[in-house]
Amino acid sequence: MLDTITNDKLLDFRKNLSYCVNVQKKSFANKEVIINSNLSKKQIGFIIYGQANIMKTDINGNTTILRDLKNNDIFSNLFFQNSEDEIYIISNKSTEVLFIDYYPLLKSCSKNCPFHNNLVLSLYDLLINDNKKQNEKIELLSQKTVRHKILYFLKQRMNKDKIFKVTTSYKAIAEYISIDRSNFMRELSKLEKDNLIKRNKDTITILDK
Repeated sequence: MLDTITNDKLLDFRKNLSYCVNVQKKSFANKEVIINSNLSKKQIGFIIYGQANIMKTDINGNTTILRDLKNNDIFSNLFFQNSEDEIYIISNKSTEVLFIDYYPLLKSCSKNCPFHNNLVLSLYDLLINDNKKQNEKIELLSQKTVRHKILYFLKQRMNKDKIFKVTTSYKAIAEYISIDRSNFMRELSKLEKDNLIKRNKDTITILDK
């Protein structure tokens, strides 16, 4: 399973954020673009509440969900400004975001406050965690078959009892792992028939074999 940033560190980061850097809070309605690769200013975004998706549209018009974002997730257009594809982040419900300009954050604090170094260190911890999530998505998309993609997805998100709780639609999961919904549902049935998983309402249990 992926390492996560502790809630205490997240709360400390958000509490001290406004002491020594300028932040801008913005609210977005459902299906509103939060940031895109055309923006020249390098920014870091921090989701206060809501949900969003990092999307990619290639030159052929094919759209893929690269990653889903939720409360306390961090993102930046630093990572996709040089991409040949169109990459953008769009909300999928009412969402509020704190924006931080990247370069001023790296400068010495003019207020000589005790928070700045800790703030930068916390930010880098968050960015490292975000990079792990992006690497997970790359590994997911590199799986060769639909079955391998589904099993990889489930195992990355199962709890200690090897149970994955379905908190969104199967359509959304299929889009996230870049397969057709009908193929996704068909493969889930095959996995259950092969005794690799067991489905029960909104949970999927990964079985040992």
